[in-house]
Amino acid sequence: MLPRLWVAALVVAALALAATSGAATKVVPGTFVWHDLVTDNPAAAKKFYSELFGWTFEPGKGVEPDYTIIRHQGVPVGGIVVPKQPTSPQWLSFVVVADVDRAVDAFRQAGGQVYREPVNARSDLRVAAVADAQGAPIGLASRGPVEGVSETLPEIHRWLWMDYVARDEAPALQFYSQLLGYQSQAEARDTATYYRLSNGKPRAGLFKTPWPRETSIWLPYIRVADPETSAKRAQDLGGLIVQAPAPRVRNGSLAIVLDPGGAPIALQKYPY
Repeated sequence: MLPRLWVAALVVAALALAATSGAATKVVPGTFVWHDLVTDNPAAAKKFYSELFGWTFEPGKGVEPDYTIIRHQGVPVGGIVVPKQPTSPQWLSFVVVADVDRAVDAFRQAGGQVYREPVNARSDLRVAAVADAQGAPIGLASRGPVEGVSETLPEIHRWLWMDYVARDEAPALQFYSQLLGYQSQAEARDTATYYRLSNGKPRAGLFKTPWPRETSIWLPYIRVADPETSAKRAQDLGGLIVQAPAPRVRNGSLAIVLDPGGAPIALQKYPY
C-alpha cells in the first residue's frame, strides 16, 4: 500500500528550470517537464538514486541554498528540495500550463490547495505548487527547460511517463481535461480501465488506484532496462517494493518502489 502523501509549507526552490542555460523554449501546455524530490534527508536520497540510476548532484545556482540539481550524464533532469517543515517525502512533478495564475485559481476553485502561490523564478519562468481536490500534489510552470523536453524515447534512467493514480476517476478526468486540454481514451489494461491522456500526443495516463488510499497521486516513471533487477536493487539500497513485476501487469514490465524516505516511483521497461 502506498503511503498518504502531503506537503506542508512547501517552498518551490525556483526549480532548476531557472538554473538551466539557454533561452526559453516553447512547450505545449500539458507537458510534464520537471521533477523535484521533496525530502528532509537529501543525503540518503542522493546515495539511493546515485547507486540506482547513476544520477549525479550539484548545488543549485540562483535558487534556494538547500536546492540540489539532479543530472543524468550531465543533463539536468530534476532537483531535490528540503522543506522548511516536516513532510512525507515525495516527487513533485511540474507540468506546463498556459497561465500559471489562472491555473492556480482553477485548482483553488475546484477544492484543491495552494502550497506555493505563483512566483517568478526568473523573467521568463513562473511557477507554483498546488494539490487538486483529491489531494494529489503537482507543480505548475509557464515553460519547460531547454534540455528537459524531447519527442524521442528517453534514455535509460530518465523520466519516461506520468500516471495519475486516482481515488475517483471521473472528476479527475474532467478537471485535467478542462485545465490541460487533455482528451482521454479508455482502454482495457491489467484487468482495469486505463485512460490515456493526450493533447496532440500522449502526455500521461490515469487509472483507479488498486491500493487503499485517502488521496490520489501523480506517479512519475523512470525508464529501466530490467524492472525486476532495478526493483531488487532499490530494495537492497533501502527502498521498498510496492508492486513487483507480474505477467498480468504490462507483461511484467512494470515495478513500483518507494525510496528509503517513502517517495513512490515507477520503474518501466519500454518498449514492452
